[in-house]
Amino acid sequence: MKIPPKKPHFFKPILPGFKNGLKIPVGFLKYLKGHDHIENAILRRDGKKWLVKLNDYRFEAGWSDFAEHHDLQLGDMLVFRHEGNMEFEVVIFDSSHCDREYVEYLQQQEEANNVEFKGATNIRKKPSNMIPLNAQVSTPTSGDDDPPYFVAIIKPYCISKPVLYFPRHFAKSSGLMNRKCEMILKDEAQRSWSVRLGPLAGRRHFGITSGWAKFRAAKGLQVGDAYKFELIKNEKIPIAHFHCRYSGIGEEH
Repeated sequence: MKIPPKKPHFFKPILPGFKNGLKIPVGFLKYLKGHDHIENAILRRDGKKWLVKLNDYRFEAGWSDFAEHHDLQLGDMLVFRHEGNMEFEVVIFDSSHCDREYVEYLQQQEEANNVEFKGATNIRKKPSNMIPLNAQVSTPTSGDDDPPYFVAIIKPYCISKPVLYFPRHFAKSSGLMNRKCEMILKDEAQRSWSVRLGPLAGRRHFGITSGWAKFRAAKGLQVGDAYKFELIKNEKIPIAHFHCRYSGIGEEH
């Protein structure tokens, strides 16, 4: 029996025309049963709330105020975590694929101290430490008990090469960095694939070194598909869930 997540979430890339509205992905509506006649939603960020009108599960009146206040730009990625009662906690990543709050904080620190900020483990790493080939977006977990995960978009190299890079800070903080071992990937239907983990690109990066091509073909992944990679067990043979999530690519937005 598949257990639904306590706080389901979806993510949307900011695409042209986003100021006119943003539609909740159809695949996410199964988590909103009982809200068929709800006309409003609440978006939360930085302790503030925005009341947004819903029209056929599309954020409309009030959405432009939220977008303008947070200076949303093309290329940004938003993660919406449903907290219940049509309230969504929103996390924003900019085009450098780092948490917007971290980028702003880093700029303030550099201006004030003119030194490199090394940060704590729960702060997003600098853009130079990310894996640019995969345009990966690291997502903070919502609590200490949550499994580590990251959110990403399939880029051309993911199709042309038989490997998948992990964000550096994800590999380090999860203890996977430099390990050479088998990993089990599971999809939403609990089907399993065996892959191998190890260093990549002259040990500068880390990720799946073999088995990715077979998994990718089985899932029919294409450039632009969004996914969530969640490490649910970190033992001798780690187990990860690979969720083909709701990117909104090609949908009305």
